Amino acid sequence: MQGLIAALRWMTILPMPKQMEEGDMQSILPWLPATGLVVGLFVVLACYLGALFDPWLGGMFGVFAWLLITGGLHADGLADLLDALGASHGNAERFIAVLKDPHIGTFGVLGLVLLVVSKLVLLKLLIDLEAWWGLFLIPVWARLAVLFWCRLPALTEGFGAYLQGVDIAYQTNMVFAGLLLISLWLAPILCFAVLVIYIWYAFLKYYVKGMNGDCLGAGIECSEIVLLGLLLI
Repeated sequence: MQGLIAALRWMTILPMPKQMEEGDMQSILPWLPATGLVVGLFVVLACYLGALFDPWLGGMFGVFAWLLITGGLHADGLADLLDALGASHGNAERFIAVLKDPHIGTFGVLGLVLLVVSKLVLLKLLIDLEAWWGLFLIPVWARLAVLFWCRLPALTEGFGAYLQGVDIAYQTNMVFAGLLLISLWLAPILCFAVLVIYIWYAFLKYYVKGMNGDCLGAGIECSEIVLLGLLLI
């Protein structure tokens, strides 16, 4: 349970006791999909309550819940990665420097705007279809993906570096198989999440040449948007 508590403390804004040392953070890995379950519950509840009045209000509540429960952590990663990609011009040292810069630039702002608009519109359309079960699974898939992406070399020190190289293949495969079966039952289209996970893995491996916390957060946000689109289909 300590791993679950630590995962919720790092991946959400829920108040959790600090029971682990920084060096023991690797034990949170198997619990990352569980944090997606918590996020999914908050998002679905917010969408449902807002949709009682209007689907657009449901979409807005859903976006608010998605950003608030995560503290904007993954959205910040997306903004940082886009700024680094846009400003580096193929220079690896420049890429790392911008990635670590806490300030936000034009590319980051545009990315955040597109993120919010995309989730708002897709949530509204999914609320019209009452696709509650599929919506509930999307944050779980996105955080399960981190268990695969974090096997890449770490670009910088930080959250990604703590997780890099930890061998939890057995736990990952078990969670993956279970989530695949649940998706086949409730929302078969989400089984294409396997392809989405691999595409981001290949992007990080061959273009970015590694990962860090920002890359993982950006992957979560991009995966969630793609899976929302697939669920709408």
